[in-house]
Amino acid sequence: MSKSLRILFGLFAVFALVAGSCGNDDDDAPVSAPATSAPEEGPDEPEPAPAPEDEDEPEPEPEDEDEPTPEPEPEDEDEPTPEPGEPSDPNITELGGGAVIDIAECPDEWDDYTGVTDTEIRFGSSLPRSGPLAGFGTISDGIQLYFERVGPINGRNVVMVSRDDGYVPTRTVTNVEEMIDVENLLGFAGILGSPNNLAVRDVLDENCIPQLFNLTGLPEWGDPANYPWTTGALMSYETEARVWCQHVADEVGSGATAAILSLGNDAGEAWRVAFNECAPGLGIEVVEEIKHDPQADSVGADVINLAASDADVLVVASSGAFCPQSVATVASLSWEPMVLVSNGCQSISLFWAPIGPLANGVRLVNTQKDVSDASLADDEWVQFVRSSLVDQGVDPEAASHALGYIVGEILHEVLLAAAGMDGGINRTNLMRAMWQVDFESRGALGNSPRAMDGANDSYMVEAGRIEELVVDADGARYVPISDVISFEGETGTFGN
Repeated sequence: MSKSLRILFGLFAVFALVAGSCGNDDDDAPVSAPATSAPEEGPDEPEPAPAPEDEDEPEPEPEDEDEPTPEPEPEDEDEPTPEPGEPSDPNITELGGGAVIDIAECPDEWDDYTGVTDTEIRFGSSLPRSGPLAGFGTISDGIQLYFERVGPINGRNVVMVSRDDGYVPTRTVTNVEEMIDVENLLGFAGILGSPNNLAVRDVLDENCIPQLFNLTGLPEWGDPANYPWTTGALMSYETEARVWCQHVADEVGSGATAAILSLGNDAGEAWRVAFNECAPGLGIEVVEEIKHDPQADSVGADVINLAASDADVLVVASSGAFCPQSVATVASLSWEPMVLVSNGCQSISLFWAPIGPLANGVRLVNTQKDVSDASLADDEWVQFVRSSLVDQGVDPEAASHALGYIVGEILHEVLLAAAGMDGGINRTNLMRAMWQVDFESRGALGNSPRAMDGANDSYMVEAGRIEELVVDADGARYVPISDVISFEGETGTFGN
């Protein structure tokens, strides 16, 4: 700015001060100096406003009519301002793989801490203490004995309440509904039977009540997206049947023939369908099939009818007393097939000791240790179970208490994990811990893990080994025919 202009601005300022001092005290509006034109400036480098020469008499800055205040620069459309994070929904519990529990869907009267008192953690079960599968009736007793052996969890004793259903689904429904009403249960653990568990799954799911360790390998138990309150405890029947197929192909070869005796319910159908699906691709022909009544007194006649096929392999896709009945009948005939039996009939003391040498050569896909297996006499887990049961006044080889110890070990792990979560042991934490279980079970064969990850991996038992039963002067024992076959993390979720 030129010197003459600065002098001119100074005169204007003096004039304004004099005029202001002479003005009327009642005037509201101050007298302002007339606007002047801004000096012509280049568009790229605007000249800064002049500093006043006298600090006591500041020189007013001229208004710039030609250069309006610039608008703020627009935001980069490629980098929008992030929205503030949405708070997590307190009703939602993540299970893995997108599967969730939403307690907003639970009944109004639902309580997350039902079954958890100051002194107890209460579970229910319904089992066949009578009928053809009565050998499994003491599994819940074994779970109870396991927790009496290991002691309380955070000062609370685990209590099992069990009722007999005779393997009849309608009785299972009655038992479960009555126990919900009167027993104050955190959930259910170890109900036996595919049709039995299916019969109560919807009522338990709708009421947001845990249904853990279903003692069946029905593939439907691996469905957390639709039934997040239900989990299984055994290898999926579909997986087991595919291991059977591969074993037949390996041992007998292409062109092998097979006959199937299947339980006439959801479990038997799952085995039968899966075997029929995998057999053709491995050169196996299914030449005869019979479905038997789950309440039948005997399946001897059915086995005799299957023998007429002279198949290379007999698949006994059944359970309970029907397993030794089938094997004993085959031993009485001239038919000499390879006999594959479901892993639910693993217990030597429960199923094979009664028929002795007639059971020689039976093959199974075993997934866990049998305390009556002579070859495992020095195993740490087997010794723990046997000595514990003896101390508790129970014969380790009587009924199915030892199976209860295996379920108890896993339930113990799940409860400890739930206890360490915010809120401690309650129904939602129990299911979260169950669907995220991951540990090496001492009762599993080959140190196989017991692991799940919600809808990413919905089956806890995914490894087993083909074993053959040998009965001789040294006792009854299983001899491995294969290495441990593992599908860990590969079987996905139900329907996928």
